[in-house]
Amino acid sequence: MTADDQGPGYETGGDDDLSIHRIATPGKRSGTIGPRPDHVVFWLADGRASLTSDDGERWEVGAEHPMMLSAPVAYGFETDATATTLLHLSPSLLGDTGETSVFRQPGAADPAVEPLRALLREVAGRVLDPSLPAADRAALNRRIATVVLSTFTRSRSDVADRMRRAIGFVHDNADRDVTVADVAAACDLSERGLQDLFRRRLGVTPMQYLREVRLDRVHLELGRPGVRVLLVSEVARRWRFGHLGRFARHYRERFGEQPHETIARSGTRGSR
Repeated sequence: MTADDQGPGYETGGDDDLSIHRIATPGKRSGTIGPRPDHVVFWLADGRASLTSDDGERWEVGAEHPMMLSAPVAYGFETDATATTLLHLSPSLLGDTGETSVFRQPGAADPAVEPLRALLREVAGRVLDPSLPAADRAALNRRIATVVLSTFTRSRSDVADRMRRAIGFVHDNADRDVTVADVAAACDLSERGLQDLFRRRLGVTPMQYLREVRLDRVHLELGRPGVRVLLVSEVARRWRFGHLGRFARHYRERFGEQPHETIARSGTRGSR
């Protein structure tokens, strides 16, 4: 079940981002599959396979049921299949930019598997075709990656860890010039992956979340009791709000009052 098993029954095609390998292997086989640079989706033409991950999770896989082998995970396997197809996908194609993701397997009866199964039947020949133009191949790679990502979700622990790292980075750097790329790099995601993660988990974009953190910091500072004079414009600019009109509107939407009203409640003398 590895791409090194090249012999009379071996067929391969694709590029560095996505490739397909078809292997004919009569007879029962068993062994291990170590961590790899690529994620691999495999499916059997016939027979069955038993798969055990390095954390002890075990699966029984039937024919034509796509299964994800996450790049950083080691597996043990036993199979009596006579033909296996391996779809290799680079981590970058699936949105990984640093630490490589671990994916969850859908259940055997999960209908989410069917679109991927149908797509692979349709496009395997095109992936293997060496004459496929580069632009067409890139578009095909993206199409397959999209369906793979809708079939295999990142593990909850992996998603939660990346979300915590992104949120921690935003809170630690809210007083600095921060871009989507900065936050994405901090949690080893692509910018698109980061955008999707924030929308799914919090219902906002990363920059909207950053703005809310900054508004909270301004609100905390303006509401802190004291005797010194506070200039709202200075506090706003310290937290990277360059347009004071938009700042005032967002502040009112979030806290239901104007900045000078927060100051008045705190007993601090202030001005705009």
